[in-house]
Amino acid sequence: MIKFAGLSVQEIVQTYSDTLIRIAVQQTKNMAEAEDIVQEVYMTLMRQNKPFAHEAHLKAWLIKVTFNKCKDYFKSSRVKKTVPITDEMAFIAKEEQMVLTEIFELPSEERVIVYLHYYEGYTTAEIADLLEINVNTVGSKLRRARMKLKTILEEGSKV
Repeated sequence: MIKFAGLSVQEIVQTYSDTLIRIAVQQTKNMAEAEDIVQEVYMTLMRQNKPFAHEAHLKAWLIKVTFNKCKDYFKSSRVKKTVPITDEMAFIAKEEQMVLTEIFELPSEERVIVYLHYYEGYTTAEIADLLEINVNTVGSKLRRARMKLKTILEEGSKV
């Protein structure tokens, strides 16, 4: 049986599928495409010859590959009109969905950083490493995103 960081493929799928699907849906705004992307991530993992030092390294690798597959998706001809996100994300709790709707109004780069920081619990340094950008850039984008979200949420509550 093949193991990565001490976990079987089945354990990896059970542990990380929800996270990877959420990232892919958050990026593509399309559940079917997100599922395809996550399947491609697992196929890439199966072809991987590189050992993972520990489970945190494996998780970071899976997330990074998911983001890269999402970028590839937008470069491909598969991009179609998307279905409204609220219809696609029934597996997310209602209170989480409310904020996710506002997060989807952010530009893609800020959306990714907000998701990784608040939903996955990564620090700005870890996000910088995952996305291969400067840690100060991550901090700036996170601050900008917070200000935009505050404005979006305040305007939404006045309606």
